[in-house]
Amino acid sequence: MTVTAPQRTTIVPAVTLLQAGAGLLAVYAYLIGQHFDLAVIRAVLNRPLGLGEDFGPLALLVLLATTGYTATFDRSPLVSRLQRTYLPAGIAVGLAAALVTFGVPIWTSPDTAGTSLLDFAGNLSLVSQLVTNAPLLVPLAWVVLLQLVGVATAELTRRFGVVVPIAQIIVVTVVVAVAPTSRAALVLVFYPLVIFGQVIALHSRGVIPTWIASGIAMLCAIPVLGLNNTNEQFAQWWYPVASLIAALLVAVAVVVSGETARRLAGHAAVRWLADHAIWLVVLAGVIGYPLLGGAP
Repeated sequence: MTVTAPQRTTIVPAVTLLQAGAGLLAVYAYLIGQHFDLAVIRAVLNRPLGLGEDFGPLALLVLLATTGYTATFDRSPLVSRLQRTYLPAGIAVGLAAALVTFGVPIWTSPDTAGTSLLDFAGNLSLVSQLVTNAPLLVPLAWVVLLQLVGVATAELTRRFGVVVPIAQIIVVTVVVAVAPTSRAALVLVFYPLVIFGQVIALHSRGVIPTWIASGIAMLCAIPVLGLNNTNEQFAQWWYPVASLIAALLVAVAVVVSGETARRLAGHAAVRWLADHAIWLVVLAGVIGYPLLGGAP
């Protein structure tokens, strides 16, 4: 007897829990982990699990995968969705530029990032997130850039199905293969997590069978495995492990989400964390760093 998973038309509660948890993990990694000694936790948890940077990449990759998943279900006007997605980055960049101008120590890359009109425009448009050596006022704003692409392509995925995810994987793979040391490659290599979320959503809605979803999911691993073999700096952080764990977390959350998850996701605090997870990511270095005395 073949057991078929029920088709879903709404976002499962467990995904909301993952988004809330990812927001907290990001603050832990990129704020607490940068200002306090977490050597014991790193030795006991991070190294055995193969997760570097205090679970930071795992948190960001979970957010990307859930973005792909939720965007595929969202039927609100595309322009409105793009505006909502961009807003955290726009405000963070504007606030960062103002604080840097007044000499307030925040997290930038490099530490002496300036606020020339060109630099500000590049950061505000998020183009700088793809340009090698361009100064970054909000180093983690690349997550918002990938979310924007995911929101835009989710519309195409709903219309044209698996052709869109496959085409996206090909584009990312080409960029990673042609320019493995570029900033564009180091950012786009994580975009397949968004694609993975889109595929999970298509499968949940009954648009594609399990074998096709599984096949595309395996294709999503090609860029990160490829870059792991061609970029030594990238390889030292074990990003393929974080990518695999993030993908499994989202897949399991969609499959096994039940009554307990629904109750937990219904709490106001959890909903707030899930809705503001990306705000926590981009503002950690802008507001959190000054509150804790600046860059470590």
